Amino acid sequence: MPLPLRSARPPRPEPVRRYTRAALIALLILLALVAGVFALKRGVERGSRAERELAIIEGAVHAQDAIEWRAHSGQLARSVALGWLNGSREETVRRIAGLEGPGLNQRRIDELYTGYQNYARVVDRRLATVIEGANGTSAVRAQINPALDATLKRLEDASESVKTATDRARRLSDAATIAAFVLAGLMIGLLAGGWRLSRVLAEVDARNIERFRLIAEESTALIMVLRRDGLATFLTPTAERVLDTGPDLGTGSDVVLQRLHPADRHLLLTSLTAVGPDSGAVRAELRLRAGPGQSGDEDGEGVWRTLEVSFRDHSAVPGLEGILLTAHDVTQQRELQSEIERRSLHDDLTGLPNRALLTDRIQQAMRDGARHGIQVGLLLIDLDRFKEINDTLGHHYGDELLIQVGQSLQRALRGVDSVARLGGDEFAVLLPQVSDLNGACAVAWKLHDALEEPFVVEGVELDVEASIGVAVSEPVADDTAAGLLQRADVAMYVAKGRSLGVAGYDPRDDVNTRQRLALLGDLRRALSNDELYLVYQPKVSLTDGQVHSAEALLRWRHPERGLVPPDAFIPLAENTGLIGAITKHVLNLALAQARVWTDAGQPLKIAVNTSARNLHDEDFDRVVRGLLTEHGVDAGQLLLEVTESALMADPVRARQLLQSLAAQGVSISIDDFGAGYTSIKQLRSLPISELKVDRSFVQAMEQDAGEELIVRSVIELGRNLGLTTVAEGVETTEALVKLVSFGCDTAQGYVLAKPMPVAEFDRWRADWRGLELISTS
Repeated sequence: MPLPLRSARPPRPEPVRRYTRAALIALLILLALVAGVFALKRGVERGSRAERELAIIEGAVHAQDAIEWRAHSGQLARSVALGWLNGSREETVRRIAGLEGPGLNQRRIDELYTGYQNYARVVDRRLATVIEGANGTSAVRAQINPALDATLKRLEDASESVKTATDRARRLSDAATIAAFVLAGLMIGLLAGGWRLSRVLAEVDARNIERFRLIAEESTALIMVLRRDGLATFLTPTAERVLDTGPDLGTGSDVVLQRLHPADRHLLLTSLTAVGPDSGAVRAELRLRAGPGQSGDEDGEGVWRTLEVSFRDHSAVPGLEGILLTAHDVTQQRELQSEIERRSLHDDLTGLPNRALLTDRIQQAMRDGARHGIQVGLLLIDLDRFKEINDTLGHHYGDELLIQVGQSLQRALRGVDSVARLGGDEFAVLLPQVSDLNGACAVAWKLHDALEEPFVVEGVELDVEASIGVAVSEPVADDTAAGLLQRADVAMYVAKGRSLGVAGYDPRDDVNTRQRLALLGDLRRALSNDELYLVYQPKVSLTDGQVHSAEALLRWRHPERGLVPPDAFIPLAENTGLIGAITKHVLNLALAQARVWTDAGQPLKIAVNTSARNLHDEDFDRVVRGLLTEHGVDAGQLLLEVTESALMADPVRARQLLQSLAAQGVSISIDDFGAGYTSIKQLRSLPISELKVDRSFVQAMEQDAGEELIVRSVIELGRNLGLTTVAEGVETTEALVKLVSFGCDTAQGYVLAKPMPVAEFDRWRADWRGLELISTS
């Protein structure tokens, strides 16, 4: 069990505090009421005494008046009367002077005293006249009665005032007494309720403490109480288990400091110092060596665990009196995060850096190079005919070969150089320090030679050839990693296209100039601005001289540049993927014109060129079907011309797409036949109906017997396969005559007609008289 925290009285809950405050207030009010009751009862007693005193005074006044009357009437000796009156008056004056009580103020007492003295003087004068003789007796007697009445009246008023005040005090006393009893009962109820609530809350606290104890024992979090010097005074069972220590910590244990990573010791002590009562939680990430036997412990000395730690200051809390440390083991999360980061920056197959990490290293190398005046070199390596290995032996052999290629490149380079795999069979090499382009090319030739050594994969010896493009950073401030990669990519395609092995970047080979990019932007706008239009070149039958079809050729009239030749923008569109939208635009225009000719009773088959990207588009056959339906054109009026190179890029996909198009009734023609590597077997497996002899052979056959033989052979091959043969680029009558003699079916070229806008084409077609030029030659 962990070291128990010292017992501490928990702070009173708010409901208990409210009950206590209410009871205290009731007690204070009760005490005030009791004091008021006593004060009011004392006032009642004083009023009662004052009433008795006033009654006695009033009786004395009446007695004195009687004595005075008896003395005046001769019933009592005057000397006796004066003696008794003097004694009674002294007692009366004493009682008047001693009056006090509710309803009696000093002014009323003074008035009562003055009136009585006035009455006494009138009595004395009368008695004096009696002694001196009878003269003036009646006049004096006339003064006594008013003085007596005034004195009695004042006594009566004073008595009434005292009675009224005494009655009021008595009523207030009775009410205060009742209120005191009620308040006492309420206070007793509050105290009893507070006591019961305290007991209930104490039981709840006890259950909560027990629950928290169980949670602490079962929790996977590490909970500790530390002093500011790092010594532990409390550990939960989980913390004990991780730290491999017992519960007896005494006044403090350095078990945490012993298990802490040396580099994190300062961070722990700094966090313990920084946290305060008002600072909230302080968070940190620490490494702690777990005790032996933990997961991942191979040497029996424990393993490093990464903990996410929160510090809170509870120094003022009785029983804690330290820094509460709550730690969660995030080792697996951090390892997973590191693995995700590693995978995001490295190739899964070879373990080499990927494009993202390579780009970052290029940027860093270019920044360092700019500061020190050093050029950075980049090599892009593409393996030749790697696809054949995958297709022949399987992807497993290809993957193993890529791993060995990466290792071979690393062995041939310096430690400061970086090898990356960009994807597929493409690698890149970063040379952070090169003298110039020639120096980088020398490294490229070294790697080229290293890759010529045979690679052995599961007993199979594989030969690899590579095309390497080389580029170096430019001494300009705005040169970027993307620019360097683009230039190396251009050089690599030059090396591959010209079979050079290694090629350095030459701006003359870069088609992606700013002018070309600006032209690409204009081309995108041209699609929506009707700047692209079609011209038509007739295809004339060499059998009957009729025009049965025409080839639709795209033209661009730029608003500023004028007429832009197709070879200036078609390759650009093919390289950027814009060719799909352009092909759809051409098909739309061509089929709309086919509909016009059909409606005019002059139907004509229209040939449209397609690119390799069209054959890789899974939706291309659906696009063609949709346009045919939209324009109401029979599929047999459309002829799609496909180049040999486009077929060879992905023969399987090309064959599937062409079969789908042919199933719709669309005719397929192989354009530029003879310039590629299409085999007879492939020809027989493709749903084609036409072969077009490449114009380079047709135009050279008059000067070269070998070229003439190729033309004749292609025509014979087409005839033997049951295909229509078309010779394009026919520019002389002599060539036309030879083609007729070879048995060629169709010809097109300037000797017959150049490509024309539709209006001019219609006029030419109306004036066409057949192959008269052959008969006249």
